[in-house]
Amino acid sequence: MLAATLVVLAIVLAASNIRWPLEDFGEYWAAGRLNAAGANPYDPGAMLRAQQHIGWTDPEPVMMYNPPWTLALAMPMGAFDFRLARSIWLPLQLFLTLWSASRLWILYGGAPERTMRAWFLALLWSPTVLALRFGQLSPVILLGFVGFVWCVLGRRDFAAGAFLALTAVKPQLVALVWVPFVLWVCFDRRWKVLAGAATCVVGSTVAAMSTNPRVFKEYFDLMASSPPTLTFESPNIATVLRVLSRTQGSWPQYVPTALGAAAVVWLWHSRRQDWDWRRQMPGLVIISCLLTSYGGWAFDLVVLLVPIVALAALLARISRPSLAVAGGAVFLAVSSLAFGMHAAHVPQAAFLWMTPVVAVTWWALTRAARQGESL
Repeated sequence: MLAATLVVLAIVLAASNIRWPLEDFGEYWAAGRLNAAGANPYDPGAMLRAQQHIGWTDPEPVMMYNPPWTLALAMPMGAFDFRLARSIWLPLQLFLTLWSASRLWILYGGAPERTMRAWFLALLWSPTVLALRFGQLSPVILLGFVGFVWCVLGRRDFAAGAFLALTAVKPQLVALVWVPFVLWVCFDRRWKVLAGAATCVVGSTVAAMSTNPRVFKEYFDLMASSPPTLTFESPNIATVLRVLSRTQGSWPQYVPTALGAAAVVWLWHSRRQDWDWRRQMPGLVIISCLLTSYGGWAFDLVVLLVPIVALAALLARISRPSLAVAGGAVFLAVSSLAFGMHAAHVPQAAFLWMTPVVAVTWWALTRAARQGESL
């Protein structure tokens, strides 16, 4: 029913004369179109000309810093007229987000007949609205996390790996989830999971290179000449560390991720015998967003629906009204403040507070709920 409704929505949107925002989706659309034609999707001049074709007026283009395998998603977008592609992508974003929220609710013990609660949480979460508005890929990452846990629990190993591979469209954002994944695969010999992830990444890479064999060289040239760690002051601890260090290089931004990786290795080692992806994933998503080397923009924080919905399902299951009220109040306050900041055109770097607030709230309420559950 949801899919059918969103197909109808796509048709209505395509038939409407909507003035679509051009920023991030325009970036993916232009890069996909260029790569499909054998041109350089990481060339600022070519990207600017492609974006000017759809009405972009700024003197600088919006560049795609995602790795080349992301072009396997971008090229189908670029195959359509911009308006039609955007009309299809928005309902697809909605479908991925709402499906993921409903699966999370059930995964973490929520009553199946009350999955609409998870939908409301997803749609009231300001990063979801921002991701929809910008046409971002973050709902794909959310789908990757949820599908991975869902398939691991169902012993569908190949599919689990393929789902997790979807998160590699923004590898810096999810790095600290991949660290225990690699250890788990190697020590538990879950080779089918690895095969699923490798097949997805390699297949996407082949698709991107089939029209543009030079695409990896072009990507590395962009990253060397204009690394995003220096180009953007993204809202994370890593950027603060680089700015405070006053260094010309970007290496300080990788220190939090490196320290986080060491901590995650210790966590996996200490819990290796009873490692449970369902239990560990919410915390891993939080720490990965918290310690990412760059990015973690407001629209990327759609992935924080993993801990948010998991906590909501836990609170609903144990019937602790006081904790539910506290969690709901913090959720609405964070989301409302982020909405207000976006409406006021506050720089993205000012959204630094969001992930730490979610992290502290999730940890405190989850601990209190589990203590109450064990009584």
